[in-house]
Amino acid sequence: MAVNLLKRFVGVAITAAPLLTVGCVQPQPVQLPPLPALPQNCTFTSTPDVAVPANQGVRVSIGRREIEPSLVSVAVRIDNQLRQDGSMYVPGPDISFHPYHINNPRYFARSRDGSETRHFTASMLWGSTGTYYDRPPAFSVLCLSVNGATIAFYTARTPEPNTIVKFDFYPTVPERGKRRRPAPVTDQPAVPVPDQPPS
Repeated sequence: MAVNLLKRFVGVAITAAPLLTVGCVQPQPVQLPPLPALPQNCTFTSTPDVAVPANQGVRVSIGRREIEPSLVSVAVRIDNQLRQDGSMYVPGPDISFHPYHINNPRYFARSRDGSETRHFTASMLWGSTGTYYDRPPAFSVLCLSVNGATIAFYTARTPEPNTIVKFDFYPTVPERGKRRRPAPVTDQPAVPVPDQPPS
């Protein structure tokens, strides 16, 4: 009787050992696709900042390349605080850039007197149906150029962004110099014509 109980115990222990081993194995995490390769003038950032020289103005346009609807907000830094200028439901998807309506033009126009660099940024929320915009982007990319900048928002680790915000700097208009007026013509005394000898 004792031998039978011992055999049953050993059999249960041998059967339970593999089950415990299987239960302790941690599932492998799903590997995400690699991030897209970036050119040298672009960086991954969660706080994109676009610096605009005081003597240049900036125009903003927005394009949506993927099917997920997106809502973009544009802000300007004033007294070291970001203040929202407005928001835009981005049309698309298409390959165009649609003008953003600026609500406070004085912050976007070039400054004739100021010398401080101004700072702008944009943020994006998206939704799968376009009813609720409550999902932040997976990541964002800031690209700088000589005459502007772009902020690209990605909804997933895909090669192409969902939404792109483009900041175009327009150059300073040189002030026209004062036109030199031609010197006034003064009346010259008439030169007497000598008398002709009689023929």
